[in-house]
Amino acid sequence: MKRRTFLKASMGVAGVFSLGGLPESVFGGCGACEGDLPFEISLAQWSLNKRLFGRAEPKLDNLDFAATARKLGIGGLEYVNQFFMDKAEDKAYLREMNKRAADNGATNVLIMCDREGSLGDPDKARRIKAVENHYKWLEAAKFLGCHSIRVNAHSEGSYDEQLKLAADGLRRLAGAGKKYGLNVIVENHGGLSSNGKWLTGVIKTVDLSNCGTLPDFGNFREYDRYKGVEEMMPFAKGVSAKAGKFDANGDAVNTDFYRMMRIVRDAGYHGYVGIESGGPAGKEEEAILKTKALLEKIRKQQMRCKTIFNGKNLDGWTVVTGGDWTVEDGAIVGRKGAGWSRDKVKSGSWLRTNKQYSDFRLELQVCVMQGTNSGVFIRSAAENNPAFTGYEMQIYDAPGREPTTRGPGSLYDLVAPTKNMIRQAGQWNTITIIAKGAKITIEMNGERIVDTEQTRSMKGHIGVQAHDKNSVAKFRNIRVEEL
Repeated sequence: MKRRTFLKASMGVAGVFSLGGLPESVFGGCGACEGDLPFEISLAQWSLNKRLFGRAEPKLDNLDFAATARKLGIGGLEYVNQFFMDKAEDKAYLREMNKRAADNGATNVLIMCDREGSLGDPDKARRIKAVENHYKWLEAAKFLGCHSIRVNAHSEGSYDEQLKLAADGLRRLAGAGKKYGLNVIVENHGGLSSNGKWLTGVIKTVDLSNCGTLPDFGNFREYDRYKGVEEMMPFAKGVSAKAGKFDANGDAVNTDFYRMMRIVRDAGYHGYVGIESGGPAGKEEEAILKTKALLEKIRKQQMRCKTIFNGKNLDGWTVVTGGDWTVEDGAIVGRKGAGWSRDKVKSGSWLRTNKQYSDFRLELQVCVMQGTNSGVFIRSAAENNPAFTGYEMQIYDAPGREPTTRGPGSLYDLVAPTKNMIRQAGQWNTITIIAKGAKITIEMNGERIVDTEQTRSMKGHIGVQAHDKNSVAKFRNIRVEEL
């Protein structure tokens, strides 16, 4: 399988930092691979914290982390400063860390920094001291060839006060990070940082390209974890895949990893996904391997699900009966549609794939503007009304309305959804449609809302609708896995 060359650090050379994971610039999304692999897998040292702290046998030294990760089949290394707290300025020690990584064919990814003070401390002097305490870790991260240091955004006070204080500390630290060519990234790690809206507000307030997020799947507490990750992903320069318990199928018990990794992929992220497992003493490696196997299974599924819209133009698609179709910000935009009725012979304005599909898994995201009527067609013929030659999943700006056979998420005029999951106008909706034989299922925003058997059409085009002059619909991340 042909892959793009992976850029790595020159291990053991002070001052050389890794370009591995930076797609267009040093301060980009840290995409480790933009070729055939949707993401790379790394290992957070915290997964082995009991052994590294000496609380479980066999004890593990920080210098042996690279070899341990490689033994587990993982090549990306995410360090935690607590395991070499007094070595940040010890170049001989850091040089040995680089050598161990190089000897094991591993890449140093980032350093997670704790216990250096609160970057959002209400006391300005303590806040600045906390910022300065992190400088040595910027130096160490550069020496090790990492792309980022992970920090915390702890503060005190009201919601708005903490936002302002955390943004001040992060802006100071990220400004220093720019001098090193490094990112400063914040994990949802308790307090208001586990509120996705608050944390993204902090990052927006900082407004520096090298200040971003490290979404952790498991640290949201009462905040909806899927919403939180979705909010954080536009700013993500790393991802932490936390899992502790697994069922008999190897799936994480507390988190739907397939849904999470779909959110990660839809955000355009192609970097490292770090394993942070929570296995009990003596079973840490077992938990790591289970998380790794789950991520690899998801990665294979993602690789089978091929992009059918390139985000740049309408190659591979055909306009039917007019409408204004453009590509804007990586999305198909349909406007000025006309000609739609319940006439089964007459077609209105739609855009269809050149290729026909029979059994498939279709992934896409849809955003409708206020008052918009639209739809997604499957197994439809090129002529006549695609809602009746095949099937239409109805998309309509009607959040909160009772489900009907013509409402959002329905198979138009056939099957009402169990729930109306459409979001407010202007927000993106994540949709999966699976058609296999007569069985058709629809998931919207994490909920299965249609599960039916239909035999009207077994093969045809996939399409999207421009309904009328007042409707504007956007479609992106359109992918198909043929089953």
